Amino acid sequence: MAATDMSTAEIGQLVATAGSLLLNEPDDGLQDMLQRAGYNLAGKGQVRQLFFDRLGIPQSGLYVPPYEHVFRKRESIDGIWHFPPARHDGALAVDQVYRSLGFQRDEVPVNTLFSGANIPGDHLGLMLVFSGLALQGIAAGDKNDSAYAIAISDFAGQHLGGWVDVFCDSLPINHTGGYLGALAAAVQEAVDLLRTWHAGDTAITTPAACADIQ
Repeated sequence: MAATDMSTAEIGQLVATAGSLLLNEPDDGLQDMLQRAGYNLAGKGQVRQLFFDRLGIPQSGLYVPPYEHVFRKRESIDGIWHFPPARHDGALAVDQVYRSLGFQRDEVPVNTLFSGANIPGDHLGLMLVFSGLALQGIAAGDKNDSAYAIAISDFAGQHLGGWVDVFCDSLPINHTGGYLGALAAAVQEAVDLLRTWHAGDTAITTPAACADIQ
């Protein structure tokens, strides 16, 4: 696809969309669209169950935690990753940023599995929605304070670093052509867009996976 200059608003929309995909199971419309785009999906019920097994149910045997404070503390034992349990206070630094910048996480549409006051705020989906909405606010002029933009840039640099790349690499189970592969590609490309904005350069190529999965 030809390179195009993406605005801060467009980047924000893509980042927020990717975050929402991590917080909600895929509906029939999204699955149909991905099938037409060439992704090889299982039955719709199976895709939803795989989403929950992979991202929401620690006892599933397939779980990969989407929480920064959990994923960063992973250990490899005999080639198998082991993760500590999530802590209700494991995201205090992230929650402090949310409060200081006026982000109301309870207003974000999420599956009930990821809702509630005891769910850590460093869920990757929440952090991407927060970042994406912030960029849209900056673009719209709602947040024209330079300190706000610096705070968002600092947040991205501190909390959306290399662990996200490893998370995206690990999300697909057997192959990249299924729903989890599409999800991982969309999240990775959205984070790359955010990093590009963080670096101050928005002249990039429109990402194919984000376009497919919007």
